[in-house]
Amino acid sequence: MARIPYADPETLPEAARALIHERGDLNVYRMLANARKVFTGWMIAGRQHLTSDTFAPRLRELVILRCAYLLDAPYELAQHLSLAPRVGIGDAEIAALASENDVGAGEFSGTETAVLQLVTEMFTAADVSDATFAQVHEMLGDEGTVELIMLAGRYAGLALMLAVLRVDVDADARIVVPRNTLREAELQWYTRENW
Repeated sequence: MARIPYADPETLPEAARALIHERGDLNVYRMLANARKVFTGWMIAGRQHLTSDTFAPRLRELVILRCAYLLDAPYELAQHLSLAPRVGIGDAEIAALASENDVGAGEFSGTETAVLQLVTEMFTAADVSDATFAQVHEMLGDEGTVELIMLAGRYAGLALMLAVLRVDVDADARIVVPRNTLREAELQWYTRENW
């Protein structure tokens, strides 16, 4: 049971209310909306992570799911496992992501394996080896490497907030990835009609 009451979106400023409705009226957003001064900026930053074209939707969801498994974040798992099939993540890959140690290299491409290794090291060692960092940096460059670390950090912070605030997993509401800033090629994965 949540430790703080969920905010009523209808009592929030228009920008905050619109962002909550855009993303699916989820408990996580209604909880975090209690921090009125920073909520809208936080949501806009989240939209940028979910719609950035630096990573394909599949890689982004692999990172989010690996974070959720490593940090034992049931809310994040409930929301993002629903997206997994829509971005080409199958059951064998989900099982590999749930591994306590290294993820199964046989399930993922070379870039995916390197990225998942970096995420694993971030959360199990609170650092990343020079070899892992160099491999990911060579594949993703400066921008991609920093964005990857920011994405993992965002979902780590979110996992902690969800746990501390004891946000209830929504019974049936699932995350909606904003459509207005997605590239056309990605829209097929994130349409309400596919839910």
